[in-house]
Amino acid sequence: MFSIPNAVDDVSPSLRILIVEDHEDLADALRANLRSEGYQATVASDGRQALAMVRADPPDLMVLDLGIPGLDGLALLSRLRAEGHWCPVLILSARDSDSDKVEGFRLGADDYVTKPFRTLELMARVDAMGRRVVRERAAASIQQAAPVAAAPVPDASPFTALQITGACGLTLRQAEIALLIAEGRSNPEIAGQLGISRFTVRNHAEQILARLKVESRWQVARALGEAVAMVAAGRGGAPGAPPV
Repeated sequence: MFSIPNAVDDVSPSLRILIVEDHEDLADALRANLRSEGYQATVASDGRQALAMVRADPPDLMVLDLGIPGLDGLALLSRLRAEGHWCPVLILSARDSDSDKVEGFRLGADDYVTKPFRTLELMARVDAMGRRVVRERAAASIQQAAPVAAAPVPDASPFTALQITGACGLTLRQAEIALLIAEGRSNPEIAGQLGISRFTVRNHAEQILARLKVESRWQVARALGEAVAMVAAGRGGAPGAPPV
């Protein structure tokens, strides 16, 4: 069961994360960890470089150190928000005073983690932020797509994996994974719930995107809803899906 406005983190292409960190070893480690979880991660080593990168191609998420050269992290955050860039920002800093944390949140940070940090906790916080991003995008996409449909997309709560297989041409396992993607589950969560490996989840997720003809995981919820709505209206399902 799933609710149409929900979705999950990207895999192919994944959510894009900008790491703003001037310590090369730490930046490389963060990038490697994020990429291992399916994210696209790039690094900016100073505030001015980060500002230019966001202006040219806004990321989906940002991990921001405060003590960076060129433009201090708080100054960068303030500038970005003033310019209308509202990607979620997780501050990762050795500054652990209450005043620094309060100032970070006041300027628009979404989370604050102090150094030294536990990698698993940081990844969990990034995952949580990523799920919020894709859920918001899924909801916006569904609203935009609704006028195109001949009838409103039905409430997805009654959908089952079996219905999804018929509407979208997915295997039963792929349908189970697609429903969990649409609920906002991360790869580790899906793997744990279904008792399969993350590698298997990732491979199936890529096949699901290809079958649904969407480019990112936050579009899966909309694609499933539209396919089932088309079947209900007698117009077929997803491209390549067998007749039902």
